Amino acid sequence: MRKNNLKTILSVAVLIPFISFAQIKMEKLNLLNGKVEFNSPTELTKMTDEMWTLKYQNRPKPTLVLSDKNGEVNFIADMTNQPASESQLDSFKDFQIQQLKRNRPDLNVLNGGVKVINGKKVGYFKFITQAIDQKVFNYYFFTIVDGKILLFTFNCIEKLQINWEKSADEIVSSLKTK
Repeated sequence: MRKNNLKTILSVAVLIPFISFAQIKMEKLNLLNGKVEFNSPTELTKMTDEMWTLKYQNRPKPTLVLSDKNGEVNFIADMTNQPASESQLDSFKDFQIQQLKRNRPDLNVLNGGVKVINGKKVGYFKFITQAIDQKVFNYYFFTIVDGKILLFTFNCIEKLQINWEKSADEIVSSLKTK
């Protein structure tokens, strides 16, 4: 009897890491009349206007705003009016970090750069900020569409970072622009 209990305990102990790091299911989304395509976690759905106002006050609502049911994981995409070329993405990244540091002295940049994804350059940086009651993991990434910058923002509370950062990486690596 003890041997069976030990086997059960060992089986559960082996499965726990696989359960806690289970892959989040993705679906294809597109923006800007099909000019942009990417995978997004199915767990994220359109954020209500009420939740947007609660989280972001009177800021205009972007093109795409997705959130989990608790508002702890958010994914935003919006076209900027900023004209740019792919060769300027590294400078844009540096500028964004400088602007954020001015407004957020608590900003802790984890990493960043520019990489080629599906034939197009994509700038990105990951960072941690302090919210009122906890830290937040942020992942900004951006690319050029029709000569302007398309900016994506992914964030989640820091305690969920281990579960969601890989999904955010998958969103970025799936990005296709025409």
